[in-house]
Amino acid sequence: MRYFGAIAAMILACAPLRAAGPGFSVDGRVLLSSAYLWRGDRVCGTHFNPDVCLNFGNFTIENYDYLSFDGQYKEIDWDLSWKAGDFTFHLADYYARYASDPGKENFFNWKKGQTNHVDEIALVYDSSLFPLTAKWFTFFWGDWIPDSTGAPDRLSLSSYLELGTYYKSEKWGICSLALGASVLKGSYTNYSRDFAPIHLELKYEKILDAGSIRIPVGASFVVNPYNHSCYGAAWAGFEF
Repeated sequence: MRYFGAIAAMILACAPLRAAGPGFSVDGRVLLSSAYLWRGDRVCGTHFNPDVCLNFGNFTIENYDYLSFDGQYKEIDWDLSWKAGDFTFHLADYYARYASDPGKENFFNWKKGQTNHVDEIALVYDSSLFPLTAKWFTFFWGDWIPDSTGAPDRLSLSSYLELGTYYKSEKWGICSLALGASVLKGSYTNYSRDFAPIHLELKYEKILDAGSIRIPVGASFVVNPYNHSCYGAAWAGFEF
């Protein structure tokens, strides 16, 4: 519960900075979601998802977290991005831990085979002319291909490619469709295939205005063609 309190305090402290001055702003949201779906997988069930962004011109520093209500899973993520036209470059760190993980928790441990961190670089293209997005993500630390004994051996450089399109309406919100694939052997396919479609997602999102409060709502349905599974999720919250 200490993570809930700390993140709530951070959000409240940042709220007055939203209009801090030219070139700098703070945006945030807090969502309650029925499930955490990520790249064709269901990571956990009902969870609390706070998200805070600090914007400096074309640079953004973002913290977003996933804290399950049953206490069995938590994820603390940081993302540094730089936007140049239709392209955005990302450097991200994901810290994920299950309650069942062995050993003492240590957020600052990045040692091979021991860390709960995965670090990633990404390039995102969001066309200003067409409703088209293309995203490429590659792990560069924290994900290793296991050897014959199951011990971590060599860095996987596991990658994820996603292509998407969307329809946007001021009145009705945004409806999007995305297709994602695992590229190079990685944890998405248990290190067994160099390419596999793993993520087909239909998503709906809308922000409701309720006076001075904005309420984001949405739902998504995900199919994973590789492991023949499907998942659904819905969420609601508030943002500033």
